[in-house]
Amino acid sequence: MSIRIFTDSASDITRAELEELQAELIAMPLQCGEETYVDDKTTPVEIFWQMLLDGVNIKTSLPSPDTFVQKFKAAKEAGDEVICILIASKLSGTYQGAMLAKQIVDYDGIHVIDAGHAAASVAEKMLVIAACRMRDQGCTAEEIARRLEQLRGSVRLIACLDTLEYLARGGRLPAAVASIGTKLQLKPIIVFGENGEIQVVKKCMGSKRAMRDMTEMVTECRINPEYPVIPIFAQNDRNCQEYVASLKNAGCVGAMQVPQGIGATIGSYIGPGGYGIVFVEK
Repeated sequence: MSIRIFTDSASDITRAELEELQAELIAMPLQCGEETYVDDKTTPVEIFWQMLLDGVNIKTSLPSPDTFVQKFKAAKEAGDEVICILIASKLSGTYQGAMLAKQIVDYDGIHVIDAGHAAASVAEKMLVIAACRMRDQGCTAEEIARRLEQLRGSVRLIACLDTLEYLARGGRLPAAVASIGTKLQLKPIIVFGENGEIQVVKKCMGSKRAMRDMTEMVTECRINPEYPVIPIFAQNDRNCQEYVASLKNAGCVGAMQVPQGIGATIGSYIGPGGYGIVFVEK
């Protein structure tokens, strides 16, 4: 019996990482104007960013329950167990679709994990990395599921949006508020809440102030060195590289991974120029 680990497109996992970690992808559909794409990580993310910059309205959609049914059935028939790590249920109905599929397949070896506080993007991927590591260390699926439910509350994302335009486009902010915020050069700092919802914790006047405040927020945290520290960026890494330099100058983090890009599923709400950091807190 082996353990199959699944995650969805919202985790921003790459094809190379899927191969390295021996994990499998549940691809999520994207409605890009009149066209529908499947975010299976084979289409270069630059194409989606260009569509956003060109004004194309991009909306996320859910994998069909049948997608999960087929994956879960195959695992059951092979006698394998499943760890399925999905975008927070506060942000998407993907988790509910997987739970429905689990009931249909009727197999106790399926463990569906709501990313919760780890919500989405690289924070969600942090759970995937941890799950694969535990599997390779010989943990049982039940042990992995239990530890992930504990770990998800310690995953932290601190990020800054460079523009409010895309939150307004996605219906998460009134257009008038976004327009005023843009004129005032407001840079909101966001985190994921306890249940995975996006929370604005600060509204800073200008990029320099936002970067200082974000650096201070990280210095107040006790970073767990057992897990990677991952800088993130949306579309271009200019702001992210400056932020990484600020963190290093403050001496508040040790070794960091190379900055990783945010994919189309989450990027459509964040917009270009956003940046931040993901880590696990003790």
